[in-house]
Parts: sequence; C-alpha cells; structure tokens
Amino acid sequence: MEANRVRRRLNEPIKPNVVPAQSVINAQQGLSPAQRANRNRSRSKGLLDVVTQLDTHLDPAARESIIRWVQEEYDNRNGGELLGLFGRCYLGSPYVDHTMDIRGSILEHFAPGDSVPPAYAPARALVRSPAYLFVEVYSDGQVVPVRDDGSSAI
Repeated sequence: MEANRVRRRLNEPIKPNVVPAQSVINAQQGLSPAQRANRNRSRSKGLLDVVTQLDTHLDPAARESIIRWVQEEYDNRNGGELLGLFGRCYLGSPYVDHTMDIRGSILEHFAPGDSVPPAYAPARALVRSPAYLFVEVYSDGQVVPVRDDGSSAI
C-alpha cells in the first residue's frame, strides 16, 4: 500500500515553486505623451529662484504663499500630480535637506540621521549631488532631478 502512494506521488505532475508576480509602480504610468514631455521641459528662472530661497522665508504666511505659487506653477506645467520637492537645506547645521510638500503646504527640514517620508527617500541621494538643485517627486513614484539651469535630468 505504501508503494502505491509513493508511485502515485511520483506520477503527479511537478508543480513549479513560483513566486507570484509582484506589482511595481511604473513611473509615468497613466501619463499622456504631453505630460511626459512637460516633465522634461525646462523650469522657469522664477521657480528656480523661489525654490533656492525657501530657507530665507521664516514667516509662515510668506512660506504658505510661496508653496501655493509653486503649486500653481506645476499645475500649469501639466506634468502630472506633484507631491512635492526635495532639496538641499541652507539653514546650516544640523539640517542638510528639506521637503516641500505641495499637498500639505509643509516645509520640513531634516538632519543627516533623520528619516525622510518614504515617497521622498529616493530623492535624498540625488539632492546630495551638486549636479542637482532640487528633485521633483510625483504621485506616480517618479523622481525628477532638476539641474541649476532648470533642465531635468530624465
């Protein structure tokens, strides 16, 4: 009887040990060709100036106004939903970088040992490079490094 069970197991088809497919967020998923092209367009000098001067505006009302202006700039660009910007911080020690969250109108500063929000984590290493002025973080997961001249690095 034991031999029949073994024979039956040997005759069963071998089922592969397969890991189910993993879902990965595809950057730019669902964007139109025009939106993709808009992400590649050069940023205005006004936008670059505002982003580099964020740390000089300590008044919360002024900062709120700047963040709204930046949001309008990106809405007019029509490059997809921007979560926020990640950039170098110029306040000095202990801060090295900051986020500007468009949806929550929040400017938050981080020291080297601080954890940044997960959506901004891929941007942190990029912004430490002198090659980029700041990094755009989009709701589809794409991060777009922006150079000092306003051009994108994608």
